[in-house]
Amino acid sequence: MGWRTPCLALVAVLILGPGPSWLCLQCDPNFALRFASYAPHLSRKSWGLGDVPAAGRRLRGWAQDTLAELKLGVPAEIPMEKLQAIATVVYGKLDTLFKGNTYKPGGLPEILRSIFEEQVKLLRNAIIESRVKCERHCGIKQYEAVSCVTCNATKPACFGYNCESSEDWEDALKGLYEYIYSLTTNPGEWSMALKQLPGFSHCTSTRPENLNFTSIESTLSKNWLNLMALKELEGETPVLQLLAPIC
Repeated sequence: MGWRTPCLALVAVLILGPGPSWLCLQCDPNFALRFASYAPHLSRKSWGLGDVPAAGRRLRGWAQDTLAELKLGVPAEIPMEKLQAIATVVYGKLDTLFKGNTYKPGGLPEILRSIFEEQVKLLRNAIIESRVKCERHCGIKQYEAVSCVTCNATKPACFGYNCESSEDWEDALKGLYEYIYSLTTNPGEWSMALKQLPGFSHCTSTRPENLNFTSIESTLSKNWLNLMALKELEGETPVLQLLAPIC
């Protein structure tokens, strides 16, 4: 049975195209073999003539189309456990689709499109929810994730305003500055790393010494005070358009 693994891997290359880029669902370790197992079902004996090329295009473009459809304002980074849970849902639906059922002409591409769109929604929600959960803390917080672009392990960072006292807030600002200084010593990499931090995507500084920390502290403190005031009125964490610091 050992010959089946390399054989299926070859089929995966034929389906997904040479040199596949790793975009979200493809970061799941089972993706290649699971998608390869669907290839034998794309037979003109089982499906309408027009359905086969349309389904093939959908499967080949699954990875690239996923990232394009996410349309996120934050880096596409997702905890691996959430990614694998979504992958399990998608595989289950695709397994059911390719079990030998007969559909009317046009049915296969339509169902594939529906599964694809549901996957995009699940991924988008999981990415955003993970970041929102991170931002419910006070100060700098990081969590384990995987990049949908490279499939490398990452540690996204966020800055939360959920600080109960002025002492906690001062500690949060201190932690933020320490984090900014510890990013990296390479100017280009440091600039890119800083822009990954929510609220700092517009910053053009290439080294921490060039940052206007007085202005940053003033802006962030205004955000914190406004959030605290609203929280007292509403009794829960309010939704507020945060001011972006001038770097």
